[in-house]
Amino acid sequence: MADYVYIENYNNYGAMGISRRVFENIASTATNRVKGASVSQSKGRLFTLHRPIQIILRNNGLVDFRIDVIIKAGVNVEEVCLKIQEEVANALLLMTEMVPFNINVKVVAIE
Repeated sequence: MADYVYIENYNNYGAMGISRRVFENIASTATNRVKGASVSQSKGRLFTLHRPIQIILRNNGLVDFRIDVIIKAGVNVEEVCLKIQEEVANALLLMTEMVPFNINVKVVAIE
């Protein structure tokens, strides 16, 4: 599994690499901007194998996102999930420009 997505021909000086952590931060920030949703957090554990935002970097340059979210009670779950996908997609296009991606939203709790 790759740790970076390399964008070839970004400029005349060479390739550009984007780290998995950068993708996680972009997705987290964009998700938390959506009203009625927040990124799930692992509470009370020093070490955890589960991450609320999972990034899979494919060899063909495709980036898959799985975002675990907590939805507030009383909101339309489908609309909020679609809004999260739109926000994350817009943020990724704005900040990375050329990276193709899939965004999957998983509702893990309703508060």
